[in-house]
Amino acid sequence: MAGTLADVLPIEILPEIDRRELATHMTLRKFKQDEVVYHQGDPAAHWFVVFEGLVKVLLLDENGRELLISLHSRGEFFGELVIFEDKVPRDGTAVCVIPTSVFQIERDGSLAVLRRNEEARKHMFERLSRNIRKLEGQVEDFAFLDVTSRLAKYLVEVAIGSTRMTVNKLLADFERRGFINVERRNVRVLDEKSLLREIRV
Repeated sequence: MAGTLADVLPIEILPEIDRRELATHMTLRKFKQDEVVYHQGDPAAHWFVVFEGLVKVLLLDENGRELLISLHSRGEFFGELVIFEDKVPRDGTAVCVIPTSVFQIERDGSLAVLRRNEEARKHMFERLSRNIRKLEGQVEDFAFLDVTSRLAKYLVEVAIGSTRMTVNKLLADFERRGFINVERRNVRVLDEKSLLREIRV
């Protein structure tokens, strides 16, 4: 497993003994399209890295309405706040957009490796910083981009690290749900309110 992980995590920065230890605290899990990885409010003991596929993280309000917070493709982390704070409930719901495989990594085991390796700690902080900057960009998009621009940006984010088929599936799903109409190379927004709830990135 350690060899497979090298494709999505920079394990080369770890000594061989720590690579092997980290691998013992990891499980490769496979999910179907629309399957939930974890629910908002669940107790957290693991963090995740996408091996293949696409994961979206949502916030749910008291009425069950969804707000899209982030998208995660190959090699990207999610649920990583558990590394920095113990026994914290999940602050969102993680759902697989397409069939997806993720590495589930135990908090305590990975912390032991991080404590012994400065380069690994630096890498995790850089990833966290990158996610914070991404969230800041989403706030700017919400304030300044119209719905068509935000749909375009959403599709670009999906396309990065994914495939054309993934984007086509999302467009087909939005059309089936009455959000948009797709004709040749043109996309027309039909239900702006519902679409905004789905693509608030």
